[in-house]
Amino acid sequence: MRTGDGAGAATTGRAPVIRDEVATRDPDLAHHTIAAQYSAHRPRFAGSALGFRFRLATTQAGELGVDQIVHSMDARSWTEPYSGFLAVHVRRGWYHWRVGRDELALPPGAVGRFHNSPMIVQWSDVTASVVRLSTAHVARVAATRTDVAAADFRFEGMAPVSAAMARAWAGLSAFLDAQAAAAGETLAHPLIRASLAEHVATTALAVFPNTTMTAGYVPGPRRVEPAVVRRAVAYIEAHTAEPISVAQIAQVCGVGPRGLQAAFARHLGVSPTTHLRRVRLDRAHRDLIDADPTGGASVAAIARRWGWGNPGRFAEAYRRAYGRPPSHTLRA
Repeated sequence: MRTGDGAGAATTGRAPVIRDEVATRDPDLAHHTIAAQYSAHRPRFAGSALGFRFRLATTQAGELGVDQIVHSMDARSWTEPYSGFLAVHVRRGWYHWRVGRDELALPPGAVGRFHNSPMIVQWSDVTASVVRLSTAHVARVAATRTDVAAADFRFEGMAPVSAAMARAWAGLSAFLDAQAAAAGETLAHPLIRASLAEHVATTALAVFPNTTMTAGYVPGPRRVEPAVVRRAVAYIEAHTAEPISVAQIAQVCGVGPRGLQAAFARHLGVSPTTHLRRVRLDRAHRDLIDADPTGGASVAAIARRWGWGNPGRFAEAYRRAYGRPPSHTLRA
């Protein structure tokens, strides 16, 4: 069953979110569903089909994908290299992955990243969450934070770098599951989905081994003149309602992302992302002042319009900036 909330997107500022769900007790249908969703898989099931349960719910929001899978049989699959970033959080059962001589066991609670080499994947009575994102997107985010060029970026391992980082990814995975469940209210908003995709990429860079962790020392960015910062601020003001990135702002201003980051820190004392978020908070403040609560306007809807998927976090940021809850401004 495929659904989408793209109807009316052009008039509401929302972007389409594609959701699909297959639930079956037929192992053959489960086999074809896995092969269709994850085209590199060639699964073979083992054991009794009595009481078999399978469910695959997928949510695709631009480059970001969030899946939930339930599969009660034992299975073994050979996979071709996976070109994108795909991480699994095991809720029940277990996975076992093998790439050449490298192996990774994933018991309940564990997380791992699909390798970009051929793999042998085994699982048993598994319930798991999957997060997907294009490697190109992660590479672009890496390029804004380090001097590793996007073309040179790659992930280098399947396991998280530490137990603490594994827990961080598990927490993010659970959060994304909740966002996927409410896709029509959150991921459909371009600013929210762009923010979440960047958050996923940033977290992936910290959790899973990659070339940004092994890059040698590079000198700091060259000094950027205040005029560049003024151009960047003007561009942010003109495109606040769009899902712009630091790399995009830097390109418009004719500097590198790290140079722009350093210039904002030097001249404004904040990062470009923090400044952008402040501008969006100010726009939300204006909307709350102008809104008519008797006409159906709500704090949550205005927060989502300007990139906050979590009303509580929006209220906290708003109170720090304006000294009162956003609901008071709306009712004033």
